[in-house]
Amino acid sequence: MKLFRSDLEQRISNQFFEIAAESLDLGDLQLAESHLKCVITVDTLSHGYRVHGTIEAMAHETCDRCLVRFKGNFQSLLNVILSDDQSLLNEKNVDVIQFTDTEEFIDLSSVIHDLVLLEEPIKRLCKKSCKGLCSACGKNLNETTCTCTGSEYRSRWDALKNFNN
Repeated sequence: MKLFRSDLEQRISNQFFEIAAESLDLGDLQLAESHLKCVITVDTLSHGYRVHGTIEAMAHETCDRCLVRFKGNFQSLLNVILSDDQSLLNEKNVDVIQFTDTEEFIDLSSVIHDLVLLEEPIKRLCKKSCKGLCSACGKNLNETTCTCTGSEYRSRWDALKNFNN
């Protein structure tokens, strides 16, 4: 996503952008739609510009507990400073991007790419109360109850219980 200097100088306020998902190379992340939605505001600072807003998308996910496919909505916050001020530009300040007076535009695609991938959950759940699958018979416990008992369940690791030192 490119922002031109003329747009930055006009101080964009809650402007809606659509970003083609294929342009971001999101790897295994499967989006439900072909575009991400982005709402951006630009503030002028004494040393550059502050670009902030939200990025939203729907993704196809598989629940880690019950293996059901579902659509998950995720939202990421964008907050970067575009500046040529050398005192702000250092390795510790990752939210500052160099933007010199001679540049006509800034491409935020790599920043958006990283923000979207950082929002991917470690554990994907169809709902917080997901009961998962029965470890003995494999039934989805969200849809039905099973008659399995704890004594029927045999783990492949049960043989280790009989191991003597």
